[in-house]
Amino acid sequence: MKNDKQWYVLSYPMGSEESVLEYCINKLEQLPQESIAVLPEYIAYTVENGNKALEQLKVTAISKKISIMTTINMIPIDLPYMENNRNYNTLIIITKEGKIHTPQAKITPQSFERVQYDEKFPKMNVADYHYLNKVELHINNEVKTAIFIICSDVYTLMAGVEKVKDLHADFCIVPGNFGIGAEAAVRRVLTRFRDAGIFKTTIFSNPFQQLKKSSHKPLVQEACDFITSSNQNSLQLSDWERIELLKRNVCIYPDQQVPSFIHMASLTKMGQGRMTVSMSRLDVDVHINQYEKKVIL
Repeated sequence: MKNDKQWYVLSYPMGSEESVLEYCINKLEQLPQESIAVLPEYIAYTVENGNKALEQLKVTAISKKISIMTTINMIPIDLPYMENNRNYNTLIIITKEGKIHTPQAKITPQSFERVQYDEKFPKMNVADYHYLNKVELHINNEVKTAIFIICSDVYTLMAGVEKVKDLHADFCIVPGNFGIGAEAAVRRVLTRFRDAGIFKTTIFSNPFQQLKKSSHKPLVQEACDFITSSNQNSLQLSDWERIELLKRNVCIYPDQQVPSFIHMASLTKMGQGRMTVSMSRLDVDVHINQYEKKVIL
């Protein structure tokens, strides 16, 4: 757990939906009042458990007077441009008063998120999304802009958004669930965007795996990053360098060759670590908009 006064970036151990939710609720209950907690994506990765998780998180937010950010597989409450009755890997922001916002959904779901290739793997079947909706955060009478990049949507920082200047925000918040190795790629990309002055602060949360044998290698590596740029002079980021970042940090794969998270994690160790994007989401055209509601934390 790392924090910057009010912010707490948390992780959780991979496991069943029930065990992950229980672990996260326990961690959240230990936070001081007025905290803002950021958790990795998918506190609930099936629709069946999504509403249950949302309700428990809301109860915790109200009782502990904290705000919570994570993602859930659910039909969103107020997601701009959503398709009717479609479930998404949905960003949720729950305020300390229990107000629920769903301003963003994942743009680049992995192959196994979009399609259940085998019944032995979880049924997620989330819809694709096409927008990055900047959020106005009101924190202690200050107004900050935030852009939420859900896991592999880090790809859209390098491709899909035509003008890099349109990404400017005070906070870039990344609730992730990256296979081991990919966390290094995420950090390389976020560092370059901070150095370019695109983001002032980047927040990155990723789960970890508890191993029964120390000789085994984990599928995921913990991240609880809260990093604010100290650069006085920003280093301009060109479109050519964005392409170079993509080439170094992203692995593109044919959808049907990756039917599960385990299959995906076999790719993230490539080179010095790579995040993965399925071919079905390679040619994304991302629209940047503003979430209309104020989020008071």
